Amino acid sequence: MNRFISTILSLFFLCFFIPTNAFAAFGLISQKLTPPTPGPNQEVTIQLNSYNVNLNASKIIWYINGEAQKEGTAETSFVTRTGDFGEKKVIDVVIFAQDGARFDKQIVLAPAEVDVLWEAQTYTPPFYKGKALPTYKSLIKVSAIPRFNAATSDPAAYYYKWTLDINKGVGEALGKNSTVIAAGWPDSHVNIAVETSLPGTDWKGAKNLDINSTNPEVVFYEQAPLLGTRFAQAMGAGLMAEGNEFTIQAAPYFFALDNYKNGELVYDWRVNRNRVLPTLDPLKLILTKSSKAAENFGVSLSIQNAKRVIQQGGAATAVSFSAEQ
Repeated sequence: MNRFISTILSLFFLCFFIPTNAFAAFGLISQKLTPPTPGPNQEVTIQLNSYNVNLNASKIIWYINGEAQKEGTAETSFVTRTGDFGEKKVIDVVIFAQDGARFDKQIVLAPAEVDVLWEAQTYTPPFYKGKALPTYKSLIKVSAIPRFNAATSDPAAYYYKWTLDINKGVGEALGKNSTVIAAGWPDSHVNIAVETSLPGTDWKGAKNLDINSTNPEVVFYEQAPLLGTRFAQAMGAGLMAEGNEFTIQAAPYFFALDNYKNGELVYDWRVNRNRVLPTLDPLKLILTKSSKAAENFGVSLSIQNAKRVIQQGGAATAVSFSAEQ
């Protein structure tokens, strides 16, 4: 029993009389990297901070891969460049405080490359070869492809943290290599950023990009009786029709795909400023000449998303029929 009490007292006194420099490994000195997650071959600034150690009165020595690079009193910052993709750079910092205590810090720069791809969930007509563009409040799927110390990587093995417009978190988890966000106002952008790391290693990567929003568009095409819709050439401001009948096929671009599929777009056709009802297909209008005289039709179509009312677009054209001989 006496031995047990003696051991307890020894531990008690030891806790109160540990020398100051024994706390060097307890995080008394922190570091800040700018940028926080540098990429390959990028300049990075390391800044030391401490509320417990007077760094301005301390001698500080900076090492890279074991070789001294900079030393002096109050040398609290250091600028270097990261290595190539897949190359680690080890930075050791030795700090001699004014009271003689020594502190050691190690910072490992292990830059990775991250590619970010985005896909707008908006409608485009058949045979359209371009990229679907985001419009007001349409959904955008954003995916990250990390590349660390290998040419290819399994996305499920990494940890991802997604941020929208600098400070709004939009999900983080192991294997969460994609997220879905909403587009911003027309002619504006949203900023999406992702930080990714390989658990249990020093490898880290980050990427951010701006995704611009646009307005939906409506384009008119001629639907020929035998050839079908001539998607290769838009109608433009007007044309001269042959025969006594002409069919206009409208194509909406970049309206929210879910609203398009659910029939939530409102179509307003006008001929010579008078509202008309289209055929069973709301994107098709048939013009018929009513006499042997020449006739001109001013045609317009306005499409509005009933669920996302700022999503709207339109087109106008003129179709002329010549007089019969």
